[in-house]
Amino acid sequence: MNSTSARMILQWSVPSAESRPIASFLQGLMVSISAEPSCLSCRLCTDVGPATIISYVEEWKSEDDLKRQLKSERFAALAELMEHASQPPSIEFVVGDTSRGSDYAEEVRMNVRR
Repeated sequence: MNSTSARMILQWSVPSAESRPIASFLQGLMVSISAEPSCLSCRLCTDVGPATIISYVEEWKSEDDLKRQLKSERFAALAELMEHASQPPSIEFVVGDTSRGSDYAEEVRMNVRR
């Protein structure tokens, strides 16, 4: 990964009954995001067991591209889905050599409203 690219990594353990609607939502998100010229890659992986582990990764050309995504309606819909889930996911943002949690998204989104 070059030092200017930025990545969002979502890891989500969900009850099997909830996995299909969440995976379907993320697949729809992937279609939209993959069409963005600044999107380097977007992946979704599900591991089915007693609970389903959903891994979703977006990689962007730059931190500014990631920030634009975090300010978008797409991310707002994802944030709402995460807030209403029975099991909250872990989310990590990696920019260069720095890794941050959900506080990064909150900071970026708060700057939108100012």
